[in-house]
Amino acid sequence: MVKNDFSQSRAVVIERPRDVKFRKIKLTDLRPESYVAQTTISAISSGTDMKTWKGEQHPEQCWYPLVPGYENVGKIVHVGEEAGQNLKLGDRVMINECRRFGDVCAAWGGNSEFVIKDSVTAPSPFDYMVKIPDNVSDKDAVLAYLPCVALKGIRRMNFRKGETVVVTGAGMIGISAMQILKIMHPDLSVICVEQNAFRREIAGHYADHVVPLESAEQDIHDLTKGKKADKLIEASGNPRIVGILHKFIKDGGWNIDDEPAHIHLQGDYPEQIVMDSYHRWFVKNCTITMTCALAPGCKEQILQWMSEGKFNTSPLPVEIWPVAKCAEAYKYKQDKGESVFKILFDWEEK
Repeated sequence: MVKNDFSQSRAVVIERPRDVKFRKIKLTDLRPESYVAQTTISAISSGTDMKTWKGEQHPEQCWYPLVPGYENVGKIVHVGEEAGQNLKLGDRVMINECRRFGDVCAAWGGNSEFVIKDSVTAPSPFDYMVKIPDNVSDKDAVLAYLPCVALKGIRRMNFRKGETVVVTGAGMIGISAMQILKIMHPDLSVICVEQNAFRREIAGHYADHVVPLESAEQDIHDLTKGKKADKLIEASGNPRIVGILHKFIKDGGWNIDDEPAHIHLQGDYPEQIVMDSYHRWFVKNCTITMTCALAPGCKEQILQWMSEGKFNTSPLPVEIWPVAKCAEAYKYKQDKGESVFKILFDWEEK
């Protein structure tokens, strides 16, 4: 690549389901408003990216070949004369989505070495880049994106002092939800439900109680003295778990001042959700909500908590791979399944 000619970039490209290459792609033309950021660390999303790698995305969302990902950080290497954000050359930033490239689909474009960010490539309200505080490492900052997804969901819920919140799933979104709940509402009791023993061990750093899926109904009953959960955040991404969540929540909603349980769906489900027999749900009177992606301001909040030492990623067992081995990394993640928590790509290792 010619120096300062941002017409091409190396990228992780899924050519077709289960076929990954590390190769060059074309970028869109620079505009007067464009920033260009150079990626230092990116990631595989265990939910969205693995769903894309398997070919499970709906065709209206993306097509092949494509550049996956939305978790990436780096530094500003070009500032257009009409660039609107207060960012300068050399600033370390959360880069995240790029929604358009020159010759491949962006889905969602986070695994490209160079990323052009402007109104064409990053038009959504939360697509803007955010400067990383000096005391937050690139490794921590790349892990800040999925906590933003959890934060958006938590903001949809109203919590009362002393309530019990169940979080199903101890992946990055579930772990983040547990930690954010404790930051924002330290008086809540948080119970994690997770079927994988490796992930239950990780969740033990963040939740008040961690229980296996197999005994969750009875364990939650016992821990709450029969009441069960006031609120539930579903972050497993498993459509089969969604259909049985009524087993974990309290009864309620029979009187005007009797608030029913609230379930928030935070997972990205590759298959249809099949609900348990309707009469088991009908009598719960519960509220069910959902959110997608993140909201403006979430990146700044998570980075601030990281900078203040409130949001801790040190117990998370991430694996760092050279980006050139991306094809092997995707297959490894598929083969190892839930026993791999998070894979990061190092773009500076040649």
